[in-house]
Amino acid sequence: MRKRTLKIVTCLGVIVVFLGIVYSISVALAAAKVRRAYAALEKAGRPMHVEDVVPPAVPDTENAALLYESAALLLRSQPAGEKNLLGRLSLTQRARAESEDAIDPAETRRLLGLEVVDQALAMVKQGTSRAGCRFDRDYEAGSEMLMPNLLDIKALSRILRDKALLAAEAGDSEQAWDLCETQLRFADALRQEPVLVPQMVRLGMIGGSCATIQELCRAVLPDKGRQKRIEELLIVYDDVTPLSRAVDGERLLSGDWIFNLPRDEVYTVMYRYYAESYVPEIFNRIKLWRAMFKPTFLADHAAYLRVMLESAQQFERPYVREEVIVEDMEFFTAQKHHWFTSALTPATVRLNEIYLGLVADLRMTRAGLALLRYRETHGAFPDTLDALGLEGLADPFLEPSQLLYKKTPDGFVVYSVAEDQKDNDGVPRQPYSKADYDIAWRFPNP
Repeated sequence: MRKRTLKIVTCLGVIVVFLGIVYSISVALAAAKVRRAYAALEKAGRPMHVEDVVPPAVPDTENAALLYESAALLLRSQPAGEKNLLGRLSLTQRARAESEDAIDPAETRRLLGLEVVDQALAMVKQGTSRAGCRFDRDYEAGSEMLMPNLLDIKALSRILRDKALLAAEAGDSEQAWDLCETQLRFADALRQEPVLVPQMVRLGMIGGSCATIQELCRAVLPDKGRQKRIEELLIVYDDVTPLSRAVDGERLLSGDWIFNLPRDEVYTVMYRYYAESYVPEIFNRIKLWRAMFKPTFLADHAAYLRVMLESAQQFERPYVREEVIVEDMEFFTAQKHHWFTSALTPATVRLNEIYLGLVADLRMTRAGLALLRYRETHGAFPDTLDALGLEGLADPFLEPSQLLYKKTPDGFVVYSVAEDQKDNDGVPRQPYSKADYDIAWRFPNP
């Protein structure tokens, strides 16, 4: 009996030792993968420390963010029905009509004409001339970093657009273009933000500014000096650096922050933000505990670093359709097999398409302004875009091919082939339609 017991204990001991060795080897191999992933990031020249992506401090006298926040607070302090004035004027036209506290266009015009709105927009304009812009953020808070002013920034940009269109409607082209230029400059308020959400807000603000420019061109062109300044800004915004840098910021400020938290805090954060609400709680807990097994956790960390390197570089490469990327990119496999990687990796393929759509809009706007100025000088639109003498008009979805251009009986259409990389004759996307489309500026707008 004793011999049998001893044999069982010996076998169990051997199994435990064997499992311990396997565990140690698995941990060592996974840790080596993490080191290689960090080495690949460093070799690629990506930022490696939080200090590399956090915006530099800006003296209060040069910080545009303080003026932008003051402008928002000024409008928030003014009541407007059930909302404050900032919230009221930030609604889209459709949202205003559907709001429980609905106002008609005449009331919108009245609110935009209030002196306090002019005071707030004057603060924004003053801010756009300052040397720097840094909002007060706790960059050490990781995934729990708060960014409460993003909605205010979007709201102020929309108010600038609405005010510019109202001025154009009233025949005050000088004020309209001044507000438009302020809106375009204001779009750069979030350039230094090192994470993706504010960068997407920034892209939306730039796109809104392009829409304002195109709309105002129906009435009158800006003077040549202002047009030159606008064109220079459009060229500056045709830059992927803030976006790819924000992917690095996501890795350093959020991903690395989570992977380096104490184990119990990792569990708390991931369960709070990334648990699947549509499955029973027990399944989320089992999935998370399995993902936190140390060899699996380290392998997940290495996969995340590889995916984030690929994601940052993806923005800097020529466009490739998503179905091709899915077939060819190794990191999609990594996302599929690693829970943390899948949860923490941003949807960079779609973000890249959004960014390239904005680039197309920027280049179309430059081309359209030049076309209108050409007609003013020569009495007719040119036969090709080459006659404009502009550089940098490649279609971002089909580089190095140029944007497409056609004269129409009463104007022109300049367009990009968009994500499908097919020429759809300049037909723009229609709301709620799945039909093929192009990204286009048709002048005059229908």
